[in-house]
Parts: sequence; structure tokens; C-alpha cells
Amino acid sequence: MELNIFTIAASLIGAALLTWLIVRFFFGTRASAHGEMGDGEQRATITVKGGYSPDVVTMRTGVPIVLDFDRQETGECTSHVVFGDLGLDAMLPGNAATEVRLPALKAGDYPFACGMNMVHGLLRVEGEGDGSLGPVASPGTGGDDDRTADADGTHRSPAATGADFAAAQEREAEERRAEIAHLTKLVALGTVLTLPVFVGMMLHMIDHMLVPAWLINPWLQAVLITPVMFYCGAPIHHVGFPALRHRAPDMNSLVSLGTSAAYLYSLLVCVAPWLLPEGSREPYFESVGVVITLVLVGRLLETKAREGTGRAVQALIGLRPRTAHRLVDPETVRLALDAARERSGDTADGAQSAWLDPHAYADVDIDDVKPDDLIVVKAGERIPTDGAVVAGEAEVDESMITGESQPVRKSAQSGADATLTGATIVLKGNLLMRATQVGGDTVLSQIVAMVARAQATKAPVQRLADSIARVFVPAVFIVAVWTFAVWFAIGPQPALAHALVTAVSVLIIACPCALGLATPLSVTAATGVGATNGVLVTSAKALENARRIGTVVFDKTGTITRGVADADSTDWSRPSYERDPIKPGSKEAVAALRDAGIRTVMLSGDKADVAEHIAARVGIDTVIAQVKPDGKAYWIERLQREPHDGLVAMVGDGINDAPALAQADLGLAIGTGTDVAMRSADVTLMSGDLRGVIRTINLSQATMRNIRQNLGWAFGYNVIGIPIAAGVLYPFTGWLLSPMIAGLAMALSSVCLVLNANRLNLVKVNGDTVARRGRIAAQGSGNDAPAASGSPHQGEPSARDGLRGSDGPRVIIDERTSLATGAGDGHNTSPSHNHKENTMEMNHMHMHHAAPTDGETATDPVCGMTVAVNADAITREYEGKTYYFCGEHCAKNFAKAPQIFLEQ
Repeated sequence: MELNIFTIAASLIGAALLTWLIVRFFFGTRASAHGEMGDGEQRATITVKGGYSPDVVTMRTGVPIVLDFDRQETGECTSHVVFGDLGLDAMLPGNAATEVRLPALKAGDYPFACGMNMVHGLLRVEGEGDGSLGPVASPGTGGDDDRTADADGTHRSPAATGADFAAAQEREAEERRAEIAHLTKLVALGTVLTLPVFVGMMLHMIDHMLVPAWLINPWLQAVLITPVMFYCGAPIHHVGFPALRHRAPDMNSLVSLGTSAAYLYSLLVCVAPWLLPEGSREPYFESVGVVITLVLVGRLLETKAREGTGRAVQALIGLRPRTAHRLVDPETVRLALDAARERSGDTADGAQSAWLDPHAYADVDIDDVKPDDLIVVKAGERIPTDGAVVAGEAEVDESMITGESQPVRKSAQSGADATLTGATIVLKGNLLMRATQVGGDTVLSQIVAMVARAQATKAPVQRLADSIARVFVPAVFIVAVWTFAVWFAIGPQPALAHALVTAVSVLIIACPCALGLATPLSVTAATGVGATNGVLVTSAKALENARRIGTVVFDKTGTITRGVADADSTDWSRPSYERDPIKPGSKEAVAALRDAGIRTVMLSGDKADVAEHIAARVGIDTVIAQVKPDGKAYWIERLQREPHDGLVAMVGDGINDAPALAQADLGLAIGTGTDVAMRSADVTLMSGDLRGVIRTINLSQATMRNIRQNLGWAFGYNVIGIPIAAGVLYPFTGWLLSPMIAGLAMALSSVCLVLNANRLNLVKVNGDTVARRGRIAAQGSGNDAPAASGSPHQGEPSARDGLRGSDGPRVIIDERTSLATGAGDGHNTSPSHNHKENTMEMNHMHMHHAAPTDGETATDPVCGMTVAVNADAITREYEGKTYYFCGEHCAKNFAKAPQIFLEQ
């Protein structure tokens, strides 16, 4: 072809000018809206329609925040708003206003995004002062009185943990059903109107004699496709064009622009074909109809498939019974029980018949059950709420909570086994129980809430995808502009038609949603699967990091062993645990970890020979004996400035384990332990079986494998699809991608990601073996311990090789007279270690040495440990009072939310 220098120059100059305008439009400075003060809070309204308007909101530090999200659309994309840094995921019903309450936040930026991670906004908090992070309230919750905080300072609302979350899930399900019905109608209409145009054009391309002339008349095509463009495509355009105006374009924006360009070009062919060069007078109505219909089909399939990613959590919510058999006259039954115990020391048949009599109880709604109510549970029924056995005996299936399939025998005489968890099933026998926790305070409600919060966080692996997604759509616009310019300037005839086809194909085939959805979909599915297997993960980061564990440190008493004190202990204040039985599953868990090349360490306060004996029976690599009560966090840090592969995980169950759980790279708390331990951990294992550690690692590996597949598909699809749509294969094959094919590929791209994420629901989280990998060790040997090299100094721990058998564990004795260095005394000797806490959050607190007062002690308000009051104590001031801490880890957690720990 003959090249026209003027056309080439004009095309390139025009493309360069448009590129500059696109960059300036999308990446220029954005205006920020300021909140309005009133009634002790600051408030702002954010319109949700194709984006957030305004998308940058500025607030003051130190004042509670209320954000009114006025959502003026429906659909999956903006149905949720997620504050990842706050662990808050709020549902936004379609065409309704939703109030989201936030605490008085510290100065900084708090990004938020839609549930599909495509529409982004920013809450900017400015000012100086304390700005203490207060409780986060979910939509619809009340005041501050019922709010709690996790140990990481992120605040939660118990009101949103159970019934509220279940109600939100039901509202979302209703909206999704309505969306599916509406999309089904649009797809059906689009198919009926598009099919004649599409079939006519395809047959005409094969042989023009096969199709009557009237069927390929441009005006008839315009009549059929116009309703498809404006009615069927309304859900796309109503989001796509406002998103452009908000400078937050998404997939809908690309489809809207592409189909609009093709529709207007085709309309011009009908109205004024003489304005177009010969050879470029063919309409593309069939492409418009097919693309819009296929996009709607893809959205329909995706909406249906997304129900599966939350299937596990929805199943948990569905376990909650709706009614309970509450005693009508509990006092009479109590008297009968007391009389029966006086006669036989147990519950006699006569007393049991008193509460099993159908006239003795009445069915009430589960929401009407109050603490201390007496409830009858019969064989085959679900336990309605958390409580304790008062009378009767039964076998209970707790697998939906703990992941363990073995039934547990429950009776009033079974000690710890007398506790009952709501939603578990009575397999055999009958029980009379006393309700202890109801509503949002039950274990089931808190499991659901913990899973929901974890799904609101982001895995570190998502950062790359997020960074690319923010510039992806503007980059696609630029590629489309240059594609049009190059084809128009130097392409073969008909140049204009080729330029239009390639530019539209580039716009339509691009799928930014795939980048945004790659990680959240997998995290949503995986956290639900973990919950049904007794593994509660608090964040996507913990879910990602669990697979990188190289060392697992176990507390002994109550973690590896049952925590049963010797009956003949002479000193009740210092019980002995020499004959403490080993828990079932401990040996198997340690063996699986060692087979996978993961080093195992046990911390014990027992004498060296006792600790070595337990460690040898279990198969532990290294045992650190005679550990001081406040020394566990110290040893965790020692295991971390030593050379080692992988992350250091800590497994514990008690209050004294909380500092170590917080210090470790990954803390795993036994769900049968204390609340303080669980709040300090990244993962909670609902059963006491240590094979839950194996399940956590395997779940992490399965999740990351699924995420890598999603990211590989998302990046690969766009990296390959966009150049093909731009026509890079044309010089070699003479082939151009039709906008219809581009639309089909785009429509199926997100569906493939959703279906792949749903595969996690089929994963069986094995608790017996870990996927084998290379031996992980510190200093070249799996049995090397952190203090094994060099000569011990005075007051430092020493290794006693005489205690080590040929196949036994290496034993280290904690011979320190005081905590000389490390996490135990608050002096971090590993400045390169990346602690979980954010040290920048400490700038509003004051660290100083307290005036020494010999003999005095104080209680750490975070972990409850006793701290000596002396010149080396770690302190923080809050509201004019000085508080003392066992180390920096607790001081940092306190600084994030002092009022919460002080209320405990």
C-alpha cells in the first residue's frame, strides 16, 4: 500500500495527545471532600455508582467517623465495601444507604475498595494528638458499649458477629437471587434479538446467496440491536460510564466504550455511509449484540458461581438452630435434680423424666434464649447455643466446630468435657444444659465473624496485582488509542474498518476484574474451608505465611500434654506436671512436621530430665527446659537474629503464652485455651489436637497454589489477549480478532477464576502429612538449637550434651538469672526482624524508664503477667497513669487500643 506521510504524522500526533490527556485525567490530583462535624462525630456521604464519589474523604484524627454509603446501583461489584487495614467488610444493599461507623482513627491513609477489589477509595485522617483507635462498628450496630478489640488493635463489634452477619448474608443472597433473575431476563432478550443478526451475517460471509437481502439490511439490524445496546446493556453502561467520570474505570467501562464505538460507527453506516471511505461501510451491529449478550452471560455465570466461594461460611451459618426447648418451670426441675443427687450422687431416672417430660419445656425462638436458661436437647438435635451440661449424658458430634470426627461424651461429671458448643449434634442420649453464651457471643457466631474479618484482609501476594490493576485500564485505553492510530496510518485497506475493529477488540478483551479477583476469591473460599476443619485464620497474611513455616515451637503443658497436674503435688501454688499425659495426636503431628523437614522445639518450665522425657516420647527435635515464666517470648526471638530457614511459629494455650504468640512470625492458639492466647494468635485451632498445625500448613499450601493459578491466568490472559486483539498476528497470519471473540474471551475470564477458586471447597485438609520438602534447619542441622554454638556466658543458657541420647532431643537449660536481652525484657536485639506490629503506631505514646521502687510489682494489662517495677521496666503512659509491660510486644498492642485492655 502507498503510505501517506500526512496521515501517519496526524495519527501519531493525535495518539500522543490523547495519551497525554488520558494520563493527566486518570493520574492527576484528585479533590478531597471533608467530613462535617456534629454531635461529637464527623460524617460524610459517599455515592456509590460506578465508583465512589467522592473517592477521597478527609477526616480529623481523634473524632469518631460515620460514612454514609449511598449505593445507587445493583450488581456484584460494589455490593461490599472493604476496609482492609481495619478488617471491616460491610455489605451495601442495592439502591439503599448504609451507615458505616468507624472509631476515632490515628492520622494516616485508610484505603477502601469494593468486594471485587476493582473500585477504590481513600479515607485520609489528618491532624495531631492521641487519635486512639477506638472500636470499629459494623453497619447497623449500636453504641460503643458492646465492642471488643483483637490483640492487634483492630476493633470488632460483637453485635455484628452472629445474627447481624447472618442477616447480612441473607440480604446478600436475596440481592444475588434478584440479580440472577434480572440477568437471566436480559440474556434471554439479548439472545432473541441478536441471533437473527448474527446468523444472517455469518451465513452472508459464507455465501451471500444463502441469506435474503432484507435480513442483512443495516436498518433492520439497527432496529434489532438498539434495544440490546440500551436496555440489555444498561447494567453495564450505568456502571461503566460513571466509573469513567470518577476516574476509576473498570471492565464495564471498557465494554461500554468498545460497544459504543462499534454502535455509533454502525449507525453512521446506516445514516451517512458516504462519509466513510469505500470498503469501510460495513456495520458491526452483530458484534455489539453478541458482545453485550456474552458479557451478560459471563456476569450471570459469575454471579451464580460466586455463591460457591462463601459456601463453607454459609453452611456454618445454616447450622444455627432456630428454636430451643426451654424449661417452663426450671425451679421445680432444679429441686428434683438436687433430690436425685442426694439419693444417688447422680441424676436419677426420676429426675431425668422431670425435664424430659414434654410438658416441662416449651419451644422458643433461639433469639429469645438468655444466659442461665435451662434447655433440653434430645438425641438427633443440634445444641441451640453454648452452655454446660446440668444433667444427662450424651455423645456429641463436634466435627463442624473442631474438624474432629470422633464423638465426645458429655456429662455433668466430665469436667471440661461438660461444656457444650452451639450447633453441634447430640448423637446419642439426652441432655439438660444451662445456656452460658447466646447470640453474637457464641462460638459459632465468633467463628463466622472471624472468617468474615479474615476475608476482609489482603494477602501480601495481592499487592502486585493491585498495583497493576490501578494502572491497568488507563494502560488499555492508551494501547487502544495507539492500536487505532497505527492501523489507520499504515494498515491495509480498509484502514478505518481495521483500526476500529482492533481498537474495539483491545477494549473488550481486557479484563481488569481478573487481576482484582485473583486473591480475594481464593481467600474467601479457603477461610471457610478452614473454619469447617477447625482452623480459624485471622487474616489473609497468616493464610499465606503458614506454608513458609520452618520451625514450630510448642508449649508443653496444655498444648503437647493435657495439662493435668499430678494428684500428689505437695505445693498447691506450684503444681507438678511430671506425669501429665500426652494428648492424642501430638506424636503424629510432630512426626509429620519432622518428615516435612520442619524443625520442632518444645518450651517447658519443668526440670531438664522431665522435659526431655516428654520430648523424646513425642519426637521433638530440641527441648528448652526450666524456662522462666516470662521467658517464652525471649526464646522465640532467639530462634528468630539465629540463622534459619522459614518462619518461626509458636503453638500455645495459656495466658503466659500470649507474649510468645505475639512475638512469633505466626502464632497458633489452641482453641481450648484462654481468650488472651487466642487474641494474640494469627490462627486458632478449635480442637486441642496438634494435627491442626498440619491442617493449617496444608490449607495454606492449597490456597497459595490456587492463588498462583488465578494470578497466572489473570496475567497470562491479559498479556496474551491484548496483543492478539491489537493485531500482532496479522503480519504473519493475516488474521484479526473479531470483537465477538474478544467479548466471549473476556466474559469467560472471570468465570474461570471463580470456578477455580471454588475448587478449594473440594480440598480435603489432611491432618496426617505435610507435603514433603527439603529439610529446614538452623546452622545446618535440624537438631541445632539457638544457643548451641559458642561458649555460654554467665547468666546465658547452656546446652547440656550429657542429656542428649543418640536419638533423643537436644536439651537446653534456661539458666538465666534474669532476662538479659531480647523480647522478654523489651530490648529488641534483632533490629532486622520484621515484627507483626507496626512500630509507627507508637508515636503517640511515650516510652521511658519508670522511677525504681524496690519490691513493687505491676500487672501487664495485655497478657496479665506480673512485671517487676524497676528502672528497666517497659512502660507506657495513658491518661496520666503509667502501665508496665513484660516486653515491647505487649506495649505495642496496648498502645493501639489501651481502653480495651483496661476494660478487661
